[in-house]
Amino acid sequence: MLPLIRKQSAIIGLAFLLPMLWNCGQELPLKELALAKSQVERAEGLKAEEYSPDEFQEAKKSLQAANDFAAEEKASDSKKSADYAISKAYDALEKTLPKLTAKSREEAIAQLDAADEANAQETSAEDFKKAQSLKEAGEAKLSQADSSLAAYLKEEDDEKKKEEKRLLALNEYEEAYRLFEESKVAGKQAKAVAMERSDMIRKSAEEVDQSLEKASRYSNGQNPSIEEERARIRSAYADIEAGKLKSAEEKIKTARAAAPGLLASSVKDQAKARNGQARDVVEDANSRFAELKSDALTKSPNTKDAYASAQENLGAANESLASSSNSLEQEKYEDSIAQSEEAIRLAEISIDQVEGIKSSNPKMFRTREATNVEGTETKPKEDKVAKEETKASDEETGDDAGSRIRDLGNGWKEYTVGKTNPAECLWRIAKKPEVYENSKLWKRIFQANRDKIKDKDLIYPKQKLKIPPKTGKIGKAPTK
Repeated sequence: MLPLIRKQSAIIGLAFLLPMLWNCGQELPLKELALAKSQVERAEGLKAEEYSPDEFQEAKKSLQAANDFAAEEKASDSKKSADYAISKAYDALEKTLPKLTAKSREEAIAQLDAADEANAQETSAEDFKKAQSLKEAGEAKLSQADSSLAAYLKEEDDEKKKEEKRLLALNEYEEAYRLFEESKVAGKQAKAVAMERSDMIRKSAEEVDQSLEKASRYSNGQNPSIEEERARIRSAYADIEAGKLKSAEEKIKTARAAAPGLLASSVKDQAKARNGQARDVVEDANSRFAELKSDALTKSPNTKDAYASAQENLGAANESLASSSNSLEQEKYEDSIAQSEEAIRLAEISIDQVEGIKSSNPKMFRTREATNVEGTETKPKEDKVAKEETKASDEETGDDAGSRIRDLGNGWKEYTVGKTNPAECLWRIAKKPEVYENSKLWKRIFQANRDKIKDKDLIYPKQKLKIPPKTGKIGKAPTK
């Protein structure tokens, strides 16, 4: 019996011993030993230990025994063990190769699919075609191997022919396996080349996304078609991250085709809406300014500058409104929007200035009556007029502001925006006697409804707004 260290290195030692034994004239089974060694190594390289562990271990033990017998110059026993090792190695390969090849085929197909999803067929055509050709060749060889294995299993009479058919089937399976493995490598390379375009495709998506985001802003997020295309772009981003560039590009292409029309439509609608809002605010500013007694105000050192400033801002507001209307007619919608916003800004400044002058100089206000002897201030005439105008406009649309207010408790109310002419806005709502009776308090309504109102100048009929108390911290509205 050999020492333990010699047993562990028997295969290596055999390479040294065989020439020496041959030289000594021993008739050892050199051919069988070499074949046994090559087939056991083949089975090991093809993962037989995983797919056929019992047969592989038998082959391995038999090869060790054959080497041990050869070292002890027991030629007959060495040959028997070598032949058995060869037989068990073939058994292991017969169980392993069909399963191993089938698995490799599935992986090759999956890799090709991944490369196709990355659009490698267009952007890495050579590598993709190579991967596809190798897979097809592997499938053809696999079909041959299945036929050869079936012929081997049917052979009963001639053992030699049976063994030949078996070896042919094993060789064909192994060749098919190698082809599938090469296809996987080529497919992986094709995908890697295709994925180099990820950043470029992402930038393309970002360009479309910016256009759609702008359109969404103009429509206040209320246009379902715009939001649908924005969702498509978000899906394209996810596809890019997942390596599905082909799908991503198709989605981006669809969204890109829709974006210009959606943007043009939303900016046009916004331009019209903003121009109308600007017209209302400027008209209100003009009306308020007209109520001032210009002669008295311009002669007084205390009011001269304030009056001049309000007049200047109002003049600039009217000019901006005129420019907005001209731009709208010329279909320069973005210019019109910017000019409308400037008109609104300037008109609101003028309104604040006029209200400041009125509160400080009631006698220089045409429609304001003097306070009575007891110091109780009577209702200003212009407020009465405003109430009548509001009531009249509500009556025109069959809409009563009082019926649209619901008490929530703790000083809070809920106001349903009506469809009136002129259109309702926050400062008009604040001005209503049922609300604050003071247009300057519109900001309280805006702050209490930031979750519903994205643009302070855009509210819509049937919107339900929370109206906080007239004074104090706004906080949260009670639920009722």
